[in-house]
Amino acid sequence: MSLAIVTDSTAYLSDEFVSRHDITVLPLTITFSDGSYRDNIDITIDEFYAKMAALDEIPTSSQPAPGLVTEVFEGLADSHDEILVVTLSKGISGTFQTFSMIASEVAEEKNVRIEVYNSDISLIGQGLFVQEAVKMREQGLGLMDILPKLDALKLTADAYFSVEDLGHLAKGGRISASAAGIGNLLQVKPILHFEQGKIEVFEKVRTHKKTVKRMLDLFEQAYQENPHLRVAIVGEDDTPQVQSLVTYMTENHPDLDMQRTPVGPVIGTHLGPAAYALVWWQNTDID
Repeated sequence: MSLAIVTDSTAYLSDEFVSRHDITVLPLTITFSDGSYRDNIDITIDEFYAKMAALDEIPTSSQPAPGLVTEVFEGLADSHDEILVVTLSKGISGTFQTFSMIASEVAEEKNVRIEVYNSDISLIGQGLFVQEAVKMREQGLGLMDILPKLDALKLTADAYFSVEDLGHLAKGGRISASAAGIGNLLQVKPILHFEQGKIEVFEKVRTHKKTVKRMLDLFEQAYQENPHLRVAIVGEDDTPQVQSLVTYMTENHPDLDMQRTPVGPVIGTHLGPAAYALVWWQNTDID
């Protein structure tokens, strides 16, 4: 049986990985006052942050066009027996719901099994499910064997974020405008976390230095319980907090598989520029 793997653009997988493993990526759309841009097609990550700064506005994001989704699903259904679709968290986007509705229609029409999987997260946290699905497909597993393994992997995954400016969180309704103003004045740097698929404030910490230390403390607690982890550090190379996280992991855990990935535009609309994250999950190559 042949299995197609689909995801949306917020997984921010490398072009090389997508091409090598024949992954279909459906782009979300970013809208500024000067127009709309398909994520990672019409606008790069660097261009997105430059435009956000130049226009001094917080853009909006929207899910892939239903017509495009239908076209892609129908095309894959003609050449595959099964289709796995991994989406960003349904708690921050309607993408999962739209994909599920279209998948149901196409599956019935084409007599093919399509499963839409809610990652409950985004960025590399979403991408890891695609990476693991690819690995299992190469091992000969089918769709219904892969799904419970993704569920088990989800239980081992965790991610903590922080931001430079609280204004984006305030405009997104996650904190009040007054709290954002006071917090910026006092250098409050909240640690954010996906809770039941939504971005929530986990803790409030003073200064980035203490935020990084707290993130690393949380990682070390997880590492003590399970040393067989993979790690991803998310953010731009010139962000000091990212540099601190990379240095710590390189010096203290050189044996761990570590990935470096960006905060892409869609999550950037929620978190703003210079956001960063520490993510970890079970290394499934180690029993």
